[in-house]
Amino acid sequence: MTTKLALDRFEELLAAVPADGWERPTPCAKWTIADLTSHVVAVVRLGRELALGAEFPQEAEDQREADPVAAWREARYALEDVLANADFTAEVAAPVGPVPLRTMLDTFFLTEIVVHSWDLATALGVPPALDAELVRKVGDYVRPFGGAGTEGLFDPAVPTTPGADETTRLMNQLGRTA
Repeated sequence: MTTKLALDRFEELLAAVPADGWERPTPCAKWTIADLTSHVVAVVRLGRELALGAEFPQEAEDQREADPVAAWREARYALEDVLANADFTAEVAAPVGPVPLRTMLDTFFLTEIVVHSWDLATALGVPPALDAELVRKVGDYVRPFGGAGTEGLFDPAVPTTPGADETTRLMNQLGRTA
């Protein structure tokens, strides 16, 4: 399941954050590792709420978690509990309007987790080691947005070096550089 693969990789990276590393900057302007983790926790909690039939919020507010690892685990396990018995064909809210739960997980949700896994790996100075299938799925989802950026979601694309791998090309399309 692509959702589990993405969550597993983020968790592996989260486990690599040293005790004194939470205030390190990330590729996301104005976010430290603690801020980035709090955002991803909020996304996972939102994924759970959407799977349960909630409406997509007009504005989301990330609250910094006192214990980012504990908050991550709580959010992840709560999501996985809901998904264990979910009807993946049921329509749920998404940024583009109602879509089947599987579509929401494989597009919006997957993009958030994969891109921020790359951000976390970059902040930690370790290889992102993202699953190629996940990178392909996210690329398929964001490609139609082009490289102009999407306000509040992605920065404008940056040039890609010829011969760059698929992960680098994807991150460059989303305005990220290593």
